[in-house]
Amino acid sequence: MSIQEWAAVAEIIGAVALVASLIYLAIQVRHSTHELSMSLKSTELAAFERNVESGIRIRELFICNPEILELYARGIESYLDLDEDDKLRFDMILRNVFSALQGAYVRQLTYGNDPTHFSGSERTLDRLVRGQGIRDWLSHSNPDWRPEFATLVQQRVHLFEETADEAEKAEKASGAERANSSKHSAE
Repeated sequence: MSIQEWAAVAEIIGAVALVASLIYLAIQVRHSTHELSMSLKSTELAAFERNVESGIRIRELFICNPEILELYARGIESYLDLDEDDKLRFDMILRNVFSALQGAYVRQLTYGNDPTHFSGSERTLDRLVRGQGIRDWLSHSNPDWRPEFATLVQQRVHLFEETADEAEKAEKASGAERANSSKHSAE
């Protein structure tokens, strides 16, 4: 065999090796993509389970400790009427509750990149900010929240206050209409 024939054979072998390498690389990329996808699903599931566990721990706190539940109920009603010891205890309760919500929110942002799917915890947050005691606590405390969660809480408080103001105006207008209607009916 001549050198040119050997060169042609080597070129064919090189081409086959290149094709085999590309096929192997494609298989590895596909396998790695699948592994990454499975890892992401596992991480998202772990984040979801962590959210569930956080909620369970908070509920267990109230179920197993009626005095804490009673303090929580009084604090939601009026933080300002609590004595100093109860304010401190209420502060710790709310820090736990809001930490659980913050964790759920940040996990959603991190793994889901979509805060609109935060609806379960958002509903909890909305129920919390309806309580005057919670809003008073928020104005008197300085929780060390991540900026994105602090913004969310501020937005929900603002939304509640706007909605409450609109409802109050509508109720006053409705009451005035009923009074006028009663007055006209009497005449």
